[in-house]
Amino acid sequence: MTGFLDAWWTQTLRTKSPSISACAVFESCATASSSVTPWLARWEADTGPVARGHLADSLDRWREELTSDDSPFTWWWGTEAEERAAWDEVKRWLAGQARAS
Repeated sequence: MTGFLDAWWTQTLRTKSPSISACAVFESCATASSSVTPWLARWEADTGPVARGHLADSLDRWREELTSDDSPFTWWWGTEAEERAAWDEVKRWLAGQARAS
């Protein structure tokens, strides 16, 4: 399954108008693998304008969750603590991306 998720995520990051939004693909990959780490690493490595545009769109989509501290992973398969840790990792990563811009 990891091979499929990796291919799906990579293709999404490189497609200007994917049929499923990048944040939805990210949430799906993270939930299916119970980890955000590899998907954030791929996003960070792809510094092209399409991937950066997906990041901006995802920030807009996650704005409410970021301000309310709720997780966007509405169907997380793991424990609540694991979900919280994953979302906290995403928030730290996003903060680092903002500082790097």
